[in-house]
Amino acid sequence: MHSTLVTRAIKTSLIVGVVFFAFLAQRVSLQVLWGGALGVMLSVLNLYLLSRLSGMLHQKRGLLYVALKFPLFYGLLLFLLFQFNFSIYAFMIGFSVPLFVIIAKTFGGLAIGERVIRTS
Repeated sequence: MHSTLVTRAIKTSLIVGVVFFAFLAQRVSLQVLWGGALGVMLSVLNLYLLSRLSGMLHQKRGLLYVALKFPLFYGLLLFLLFQFNFSIYAFMIGFSVPLFVIIAKTFGGLAIGERVIRTS
């Protein structure tokens, strides 16, 4: 199972992505908009897959999933980069949104004295 922090970070990242998408829709080009949206979506997918795989590493099928995850995920990433015309800078910013959400949630939880990482 993946931790509560990861689940909350995924949900918050998707919400932040939708808010930014809606806010920037009238202000930036479509290439920038799609680059950021793809970045957020792929980063959330990567975080979800890694959290699922971390619980399966002690099983034999977990190693098979790890062996499949990396070429498939990064193959998809390369396909998107070369196939579609979007802003690579917006993509990188979007891809880093879950990282910033995790950092903010961790520091926020520490500031209020909450036990940040829980498993359920």
